[in-house]
Amino acid sequence: MKKLWLFVRKNFLTKKFLIFCLVGVINTAIHMSVYYAFYNKVLIPVLSTGWSSFISNTIAFVSASIFSYFANAFFTFKPKNKTAMQFTAVMTVFLARLLISDLLTTGFDFIIQDWIGLSYDQNSLYSIIAPFLASALLIPIAYFALDYVFHKTDRKKTTN
Repeated sequence: MKKLWLFVRKNFLTKKFLIFCLVGVINTAIHMSVYYAFYNKVLIPVLSTGWSSFISNTIAFVSASIFSYFANAFFTFKPKNKTAMQFTAVMTVFLARLLISDLLTTGFDFIIQDWIGLSYDQNSLYSIIAPFLASALLIPIAYFALDYVFHKTDRKKTTN
């Protein structure tokens, strides 16, 4: 138990992680807003629920990821060198997260509507539950992956 507490204290009770979380809150607000707009206002009238969820999450995720890269580069990880290679590496991490997020969002969407029986027609805000749950599950993974990528790409540029 002591080792677990030390791990949590060292990795999650830090200024850097708290800034990452604040950026994440803003990132999530962007994601949820874009998702809500596309899902409820653009796609549902023309597509099935499953495809609407997938496409809306993809557009929202990309929008939020671009914001997240710049916010985390300037406020959280603060690499000395911001390069195209670093941006590409971070976007590759985001692409992996996107695939996982799309699968989770689509699965949660199915569970919410078909198993739990919440109807998005009753309250359109229910539609943001699925991407929110997917985003919440990916926070620790994203933190460690981005910390690694920012440091690795910063060191490579510095040593060359």
